[in-house]
Amino acid sequence: MIHTKYKYGICDLSVIPVRKSSSSKSELVTQLLFGELYTITKQTDKWSYIIIHDDSYNGWVNYSQLKIIPKIDFDKLKTGKDDFSLNITDFISKGLEPTIVPIGSSISSCLYLDYKFNGKSSEFIKDYDVIKIAMKFLNSPYLWGGKTPFGIDCSGFTQTVYKINNIRLDRDASQQANQGTQISEKEIKSGDLAFFGETKKSITHVGIMLNKNTIIHAFGKVRIDTINLKGILKSNEREVTHKLLFFRTY
Repeated sequence: MIHTKYKYGICDLSVIPVRKSSSSKSELVTQLLFGELYTITKQTDKWSYIIIHDDSYNGWVNYSQLKIIPKIDFDKLKTGKDDFSLNITDFISKGLEPTIVPIGSSISSCLYLDYKFNGKSSEFIKDYDVIKIAMKFLNSPYLWGGKTPFGIDCSGFTQTVYKINNIRLDRDASQQANQGTQISEKEIKSGDLAFFGETKKSITHVGIMLNKNTIIHAFGKVRIDTINLKGILKSNEREVTHKLLFFRTY
C-alpha cells in the first residue's frame, strides 16, 4: 500500500543510501549526508520516496533510516546558514555516543539534532577553495551514486566539492553541464569543470580542472590525469579515456 501525504525529514546518520527502487538490492542513485533535508512524497510499509532539498534528486530510502521532523522545523532549517565539515571524517557526539560524519556533512543541523561538533568547519575558514577541497578526496574509490571519501562518483565529487564552497550544483554530470557559463580553452582557470561524452546530448563524465593541462576526477578512484583537446589521458598511458566536449565556469 502506498501513502501519499507529504512528510519532511533530515538525515541524522553519517550516510544514508538512496536507491532507484524500493529494495535493498536496488541500484544506489545517490546518498544523503548528515544534516541534509528531504521531503517524503510517498510511502510503502518499509520504504519512502524522497526528494532531497539541496538538489531535488529523488529515490527510495528504507523506513528504518528515516528521521521525520515537523514542517515548521524543516522550513527553518532550510533557510538557515550553511556550515559544512571540512575534514575527511569528523566526529559528532550526543552524550558519550560518537558518530563519524564525512566531509561535506551539514553540521549546521547539529544543534537541532542535539549533537556537538568540535571539528573544522566552513563557517570559520576563509582560506579554502575548490582545489584545496578537491585534493582532500584524492584516491577515494569510485562508487556509482557515492558522495563520500569512502566511495564517490564523478558528479558526486564535483557537487560535494562545490557545495562546500557555497556553489550549488545539480547531482548528475548532464545536469551540471547546463549550469554556469561555457568557456573556451583559453579562459580556463583552476577550479572550472570539464565535461565529457560522445555528444553534448550524452554527457557521461565531469572533472575539476587543476590547470589547463591537468584534471582531478573520479575514474576508478579520484585521480589526477593529463588532459588535452581530445580528452583525458590516463596517467602513464596515451589512451584517451574520456572524450572532451567543453568547459564551464561557475
